[in-house]
Amino acid sequence: MGYLEKSVEMLSRKWAESGPLIKQAFFNNVQPLTGQIRMLQTEAQRLRTEINVGNIGMSQSLASRLSIEASSMRARTCAEAAKISAPLSELSASADAIDRDLRITESTVALFSQASFPLKPEESPVLAIEGKIMSGEKNEGTLYFTNQRFVFEGKREVVLEKKLFIVTKKRTERVVALEQPIGALQEIAKGRVGLLAWTGIYVRFKPERRLAETAFDVKGWEADVITRFFNYIIGGEADRDIAQIRGTPTAPTAPAIQVVRCPNCNAPYTQELFKGQTSVKCEYCGTQIMIR
Repeated sequence: MGYLEKSVEMLSRKWAESGPLIKQAFFNNVQPLTGQIRMLQTEAQRLRTEINVGNIGMSQSLASRLSIEASSMRARTCAEAAKISAPLSELSASADAIDRDLRITESTVALFSQASFPLKPEESPVLAIEGKIMSGEKNEGTLYFTNQRFVFEGKREVVLEKKLFIVTKKRTERVVALEQPIGALQEIAKGRVGLLAWTGIYVRFKPERRLAETAFDVKGWEADVITRFFNYIIGGEADRDIAQIRGTPTAPTAPAIQVVRCPNCNAPYTQELFKGQTSVKCEYCGTQIMIR
């Protein structure tokens, strides 16, 4: 979420530039209308008096004139207010977007603090969303995204004690049910999952992984957040933000070609190396090869 600081700075700069102009427009164009509105209110009270005394001719003439003036005043007021509310609405929408991402950040930090798996060296948390995997036992759990991995950690209740067939003590266990290098994910698409047409996401893996498409049940707005942050990671923006925060050199946009050889038989590894992958198995002798 390193970009949030840039967003706040940009919003502050935009308000510093536009704020005085908006205030001046209000005092010059909107505030003077209040005096004219009060005059119309006075005339309306006069109309009420003429009606009460039965002066029909004067009442009709005054009502007709007030109707025209009120319509004109309403149009002018709406037009002037729109000139001021439009830039304010734009600034408000930007502030709301920052506030929303701050809440996502707080939730992500809290969920990562409960995770059963440790982060690897040079790995940073990016997003964590609670959801339900729609395959196998359909466990509730958490979807974790780092700059290197995608992990789904399921939760299950373990009974510790029973009395007369009634559970009196239990514990929640967290187990990693799915873990893949982030580069092994080909696509994350929003869609309908389950028989009741719940909103969720479909995680599709690259053909080389030979993994079936996996669906997760999440809220509609969370599906949008997941797809946005997946693109944020895959596009390299997350790594650039992380490097800037850490004060380390920014990784090149295009990854350098890496030649991996087995330390046991010296055979080259010919398959694709995915972003976030830390080890591969030799295609010839089966030795586990660590990747730097």
